[in-house]
Amino acid sequence: MNYAHLHLLLNHFPIIGTIIGLSLLLLSFVGENRDLRRSGLIIFAAGALLAIPAFLSGFGARIMLSRDPGVSSALLERHEAAAMLSLWFMETTGALALVALWRSHRTSRPAPWHVPVVVLFALLTVGLMSRTGETGGDIRHPEVRATQEAIVVEGTLGSVVHAFEPTPEKFSQ
Repeated sequence: MNYAHLHLLLNHFPIIGTIIGLSLLLLSFVGENRDLRRSGLIIFAAGALLAIPAFLSGFGARIMLSRDPGVSSALLERHEAAAMLSLWFMETTGALALVALWRSHRTSRPAPWHVPVVVLFALLTVGLMSRTGETGGDIRHPEVRATQEAIVVEGTLGSVVHAFEPTPEKFSQ
């Protein structure tokens, strides 16, 4: 197994985990179900841990793919920037979920603002993780790209998000 295989294996867990965690967290508001809330928070904490090796394996996958002349470096850079922004939000969401879990363990109930803040960050994280998955799919799947050329095509929302994505050029300015 090489880094590309490892990256493909690992990257789906944080993406799907954020969707499942958010769903459980939202369902926990119906009937004030503490078990669903706790499960959603645990999934976010686990997703934050799994996002780290998924992100790190991407570096090895990028090195392998950059040798292939059929792979666009612009698409690789866009995916890497999207992944870094997603990682920051995933780790923040996981940390907030851990705080809410710790607080609910100590006092049997999290502070009133903990879970809504986790939900807010989870919504943002789900969107960013989905974008990261889409930009990753664009690298090797021309059938899902907006155009057949290996160029970056963004909608309005994607352009706004891209303005906040970290890139090597932004770090060197």
